Amino acid sequence: MSTIPFISIVTVTYNNLNGLQRTAKSITAQGFEDDEWIVIDGASDDGSADWLASSKADWISEPDDGLYHAMNKGIKRSHGNYILFL
Repeated sequence: MSTIPFISIVTVTYNNLNGLQRTAKSITAQGFEDDEWIVIDGASDDGSADWLASSKADWISEPDDGLYHAMNKGIKRSHGNYILFL
């Protein structure tokens, strides 16, 4: 992978471990290697943070002020040439 990823994939989630796992499978299935996956979790209590700890994602789990605040956190953590919200 190059030093600057081509695509930053940002996932915003709250108490949706099943959806988060499906998203991870989808990203992996693409076979694209020049990406980064950033997960902004709103302090879920469904095991999401525990699962993320063993994933390839760059993630944080903390309270936020809603969807757009979380999306902006994801943008700030992104390094890619393009940002995709998934």
